[in-house]
Amino acid sequence: MKKPNILLAIIVLISFACTNDTTEGGHRHGGEGLHTHNTDSGYADQEEFITSTDTDENTKNTENSVALISEQENEVTVIIRANKGIEYKFYMKQYEKLHYEWISEIPLYFDFHGEPLDYDVTKYFESYTEGTSDKMKGILTTPFEGLHGWYWKNTTDKDVHVVLTSKGNYSVIGLKK
Repeated sequence: MKKPNILLAIIVLISFACTNDTTEGGHRHGGEGLHTHNTDSGYADQEEFITSTDTDENTKNTENSVALISEQENEVTVIIRANKGIEYKFYMKQYEKLHYEWISEIPLYFDFHGEPLDYDVTKYFESYTEGTSDKMKGILTTPFEGLHGWYWKNTTDKDVHVVLTSKGNYSVIGLKK
């Protein structure tokens, strides 16, 4: 990262309210964490399943089509299958704010992180916080342009619903493959 981005990353304001065993991050991963990106930028154990109540269905994009960015408010319910993990993302420009809150039925492992557009995500992504919780609420000021969001892992034998509400100037990527 360039020197100004390092300083910005240090002063990025992430406020959150977590319960259970939550740890703060702010570090770079090269795949050495509790989860790893595979070569197609997803997670090895990821399975797709989502229901959406987004206010504007036109904000749904693929990773290669992230041009539509607008101020919006969304709510989505993501179902994480038993013993699986998923990743949910937003595309955001540098210095934008994401107001968010997610709630699940039981505590889940999570990694809230971002991936710069100009890096190989199999080698680099920035964790903002990771831990185990059943809820999280806060505001992220994005330190760089790219994809920002969560990886959740369900280690139980039952499917778990996560309700994510968001507000900000972004483009919804949704489940990242």
